[in-house]
Amino acid sequence: MGFFKKAPEFDLGELNIENMFITDFMPSASGTYVKVYLLGLMFSKEENVKYHYDNRTLANMLSLPLQDIHEAWQYWVKTGLVVKHPHNEGLDYDIEFLSLRSLYIQNNFNNKNQANSNVKNLKSSNQNAFRIENENFVKLTKSVEKIIGHPLSYAEYRDIGDYFENYSKDHDFIVKAFEHCFIERNIRNFKIVKTTLLSWIDQGFTTKDQVEVHLSQSNERSQIYRDVLKLLGISYRLPNQGEKDLIDKWIDSYAILPGDMYDIIKDLSKKTLNISFNYIDKAISTLAGQGVKTFSEYQVKNQKDKADFKPQSKRRNYTIEKEKTYSEEELENILLNKNK
Repeated sequence: MGFFKKAPEFDLGELNIENMFITDFMPSASGTYVKVYLLGLMFSKEENVKYHYDNRTLANMLSLPLQDIHEAWQYWVKTGLVVKHPHNEGLDYDIEFLSLRSLYIQNNFNNKNQANSNVKNLKSSNQNAFRIENENFVKLTKSVEKIIGHPLSYAEYRDIGDYFENYSKDHDFIVKAFEHCFIERNIRNFKIVKTTLLSWIDQGFTTKDQVEVHLSQSNERSQIYRDVLKLLGISYRLPNQGEKDLIDKWIDSYAILPGDMYDIIKDLSKKTLNISFNYIDKAISTLAGQGVKTFSEYQVKNQKDKADFKPQSKRRNYTIEKEKTYSEEELENILLNKNK
């Protein structure tokens, strides 16, 4: 197999693309960014200067939102291949394309400490870092495609670019968010992935390991919630926030281990027909105030309470009338009154 080019019979114009762009920059850039660069480069040719081309023209010709055009130029400015020249008024700007060959020569043979230089060394550590960053992004998109099970759409590609650019450049961190939502929770929604990432960042998590520790603890606590509800005979629903707060208090504030807590709740449920969270909370709070934290301590306390309990004997008071003697006159009066 080979490659060759036949000389054209008619000259309809052509665009000169430097090889360094194709070999060093194009592979790591998105297709949209490459299209914007090439079309803008075509507009920069001398024969097109007399025409008024701007970003809106690019957006219309490429059938892209105007915001995507701005994002593409921001990307190419970051690479050092173009320079943005803002207008004095408004938000418009001109794009100046730099020669890759000139950049390479200037950065390898001119003074590299020259002040106010807009030229970047294509072979410098900065360029290597940028290249590594783009390789990580490509790796990220491929990993996400494996998780979601289909090639990324343009909108999904943009979302991942937003996560990578604004939230975290850690490949494993973002991939964990997709795994957690799409696989572990079976919620196949990019918006939920974004919400999850923001939630983790707000909680101070920046690495996959931190997230996995957090999720492990959360799963363990969720199982405790379910176990307590099951003990109370209400396993048909999830705990509400108030119930979670009470269970958290028993574990975190009172330092009662889950196993001991289960045994205490079982024993408390035998003492009343109307077992409830308020009843258990009152009992456990009383126990915690007395320094009882384990089920064995709870049993010792119950035995001591039974030993100290002395039932009060019920005494009945009876009034005993003494025999009384009556005189003859008193007896006669009693009989006369009765006969009346």
